[in-house]
Amino acid sequence: MSVPGLAIFDLDYTLTKRGTWGRFVWQMVRFKPHLWLPLLFSAGWAQFRYKRGAIPRVRVKQAMMRWCMVGKTKAEMQEQARIFGAAEVPAKLRPGGLRQLEQHRAQGDAIIIVSAAVDIIVSDIAQRLDIEHFLATDMAWDEDQKLMLNFATPNCYGPEKVRRLEAFLAQNPHLKQNHTLITMYSDSYSDLEIMSYSDIGVAVNPSKKLAKNASRHGFEVVNWDY
Repeated sequence: MSVPGLAIFDLDYTLTKRGTWGRFVWQMVRFKPHLWLPLLFSAGWAQFRYKRGAIPRVRVKQAMMRWCMVGKTKAEMQEQARIFGAAEVPAKLRPGGLRQLEQHRAQGDAIIIVSAAVDIIVSDIAQRLDIEHFLATDMAWDEDQKLMLNFATPNCYGPEKVRRLEAFLAQNPHLKQNHTLITMYSDSYSDLEIMSYSDIGVAVNPSKKLAKNASRHGFEVVNWDY
């Protein structure tokens, strides 16, 4: 009798066909043309500085949040996430990813989304996919439940994914004890640490850098567009 496994899915470009953050920001500003130019300049400048190592990656998110999200209530932001999620699931997800989710579910495997995307987006999509557990970049709210510029957790990106997963499994030891084989699905080379941490790494529609290095790390390569 086989022992159930633990299946970990990245979100952006792995389960989804496109990144979530930029499209979520666009949803917030598309009817506010007065914000387009300052938002574009702020995000572009932050991206330029990040690429040159002058600022951490999370500052790019914050540069965009500053213009269209900060100060909005949690209820407002959750409604925006609901609208986004309704359009995303299942129409804008990779068909192969949906089949893989169902296969893991049929096998009795535990499923976790581990993503750098913000928690309100990941939470809504996870709920629509009937996935109980997720780890993401958590937004922070003030005492009036209004969105703050800072985040409640570090950006769930790169090595931080391993730290978050280890902490999560330590808090939920039954998941690791009862699901001994860990499989990680991702499109991005930035997930090399968590893919290597897992027993099985699967490169899904991989970026050029991940595709180039997949065989060296023993990762299977799959196409989920069909």
